[in-house]
Amino acid sequence: MTKYEIYDAIIVGSGATGGWAAKTLTEKGMRVLLLEAGSPLFKKNINYAQQRLWQLLKIGNYRGSAINNQIARERQPIQSKCYAWNHCPDFFVDDIDNPYTTPEDKPFIWVRGRQVGGRMVVRAHGRQLYRFSDFQFKAASRDGHGEDWPISYADLVTYYERVEQWIGIRGIVENIPHLPDSVFLPDGKINLGERLLKSALESCKIYDYQVTLGRMAPPKPTIYAAMKTGRLTLRPYAMVSHIIVDEDSGKAKGVAFIDKHTHKSYEAFGKVVMLCASTIESTRILLNSATQQHPTGLGNSSGLLGHYLMDHTSIGINGVVPKPERFLTNLSKKSNLFGTIYIPQFKNIADHHNKFIRGYGIQAGLEWERLQGEQVVKFYFLAFGEMLPRFENQVTINKDLKDAWGIPVPHIECSHSENEREMRIDQLETLKKMADAAGFEVLEEQQELLPPGLSVHECGTARMGDDPKKSVLNKFNQSWDIKNLFVVDGACFVSQGCQNPTLTMMALTARACDYIIYQYQKDNL
Repeated sequence: MTKYEIYDAIIVGSGATGGWAAKTLTEKGMRVLLLEAGSPLFKKNINYAQQRLWQLLKIGNYRGSAINNQIARERQPIQSKCYAWNHCPDFFVDDIDNPYTTPEDKPFIWVRGRQVGGRMVVRAHGRQLYRFSDFQFKAASRDGHGEDWPISYADLVTYYERVEQWIGIRGIVENIPHLPDSVFLPDGKINLGERLLKSALESCKIYDYQVTLGRMAPPKPTIYAAMKTGRLTLRPYAMVSHIIVDEDSGKAKGVAFIDKHTHKSYEAFGKVVMLCASTIESTRILLNSATQQHPTGLGNSSGLLGHYLMDHTSIGINGVVPKPERFLTNLSKKSNLFGTIYIPQFKNIADHHNKFIRGYGIQAGLEWERLQGEQVVKFYFLAFGEMLPRFENQVTINKDLKDAWGIPVPHIECSHSENEREMRIDQLETLKKMADAAGFEVLEEQQELLPPGLSVHECGTARMGDDPKKSVLNKFNQSWDIKNLFVVDGACFVSQGCQNPTLTMMALTARACDYIIYQYQKDNL
């Protein structure tokens, strides 16, 4: 084993949360080792997934070729199901090298991207960013299902603001109580396509909903800010297998990882360990870190590690906008109509639906497209619904199957409940009514729920809480059992809401980092 120096902190994963953690801790003077399973994404480096396919398939750059994309699809039968795969297949993992298992009757589509920046840097990623409110954090008190989060909106608002001021979110102030406004960029102008959608949807208001601009931001490279401090060591191609525990103190003292290219094993040592590897991957690492003192997984004294996996349900329709000039004057086929509109949850707000609890939000978009030789304005409506946290939706380890680096793989068992199935009926009915009332022509509609995972918003499996018997982490994302171990990705979520989760993940990370810095300076970790 090759041993590294002892760092102040080791961060596993460089996506939205890992990058933010690296930026925050290094700027506060901590020396950080950042372990990333994929490529560094620098111009002089070749993405590992692409290089691996070159080696296996003996082909050049397969993008842009239907034949080569078909060959790539044979290596990526799971990843190719993702809507964004065709834009950049080399940003997704090789499914043959990175297997996992599910029950035959319960498919789960685990979409994974491995490179600095994580899935946020994948082309065609939506990058929609919405705050949670106490409507989400305290949902259990409202309808009796599950547990409330151990924090309130007031605990997180400062950290939402900190993240938003850094990344720069485009949006407009709406004063919607259950969807708090962000700190928006000063230019909140709505473009032509967004005006068309907003006008059409507001004019046909068949439900009591509010139409707002999609809250979006480009991926801002937090990793570069961390590098500028001179206190970050980035180690790409590092597949973490497990956390190393000190037998005397019971604390985490480092991590073990394997180099993807050489398959050599390494150990890295640090005073604090932060898992930001993504919901299922972080839990996989914890489960694979079982010791004599932690036989069912590291930090699993509650027995809840791996349980309560969630992913948004999604139902969509698409079609064309006949005579779009009805909504806009001076419209021409040269107009740029690309735009995104968001309708926040409007079911189960003041009233209560008699067949399901929680609810869904709707994302709408449009753009010019050639259809049967004609240029038309094509629209889509997509409803993201909340999946209820359920104990039986879980991640365990399949000890009989290992990935290409000899690490046991996850077994994922997740299915929709009757609540999600009833919500699906309402989602589809609502989308069709909206399109009809707006005068849009529906060409395609999705009849059934897609398998969990395809919304790529997976959360849960290492939930936060106030009671160590009912949770894996405390309200600062700190393990109840291992005080210098933190999990700050989607695994910590108690419930899901219907909003995209990334902004909340980043705000939670900022809050956890402040806590880490304070406790570290007091020598409490």
